[in-house]
Amino acid sequence: MNRLEKRAWVNLGGVILCAIIAGPGIWWMAHANTKGLVVLITFLISGLIGGLVSYLRNLKSWAELDEREQKIAAKANALSRCVSILFLYCASFIVFFVAGANNPVPAYLLPTLFISGILLASFVQSAVLLIQFAKERYDE
Repeated sequence: MNRLEKRAWVNLGGVILCAIIAGPGIWWMAHANTKGLVVLITFLISGLIGGLVSYLRNLKSWAELDEREQKIAAKANALSRCVSILFLYCASFIVFFVAGANNPVPAYLLPTLFISGILLASFVQSAVLLIQFAKERYDE
């Protein structure tokens, strides 16, 4: 098992853990009707820190990959982007057609769709990486 495959397993576990935490968290925030600048700034700062850590970790690990692993990672990344965009596109139009053009949509639906799209993209990326490595091992 190489570094990229280990990272895919860790990311897959992280996505599942984040989904378990984010689901009740969004429900609680909607139920408690949280609002205000403090909550917004807290989520912006935590999102920026998480994104920066993830970006820096990926930069370091990308340089350590060989050419074959880079091709597999690029394929998984492209597929995860396509799935995420397709999910967000379909979800937004489903909400539009189900709710109607003149009806209000609950505010908690937008961050729920956004977080679901991110989690789905991460899940697809990890799954594609694991499937590609299993396919290579099977072909050998």
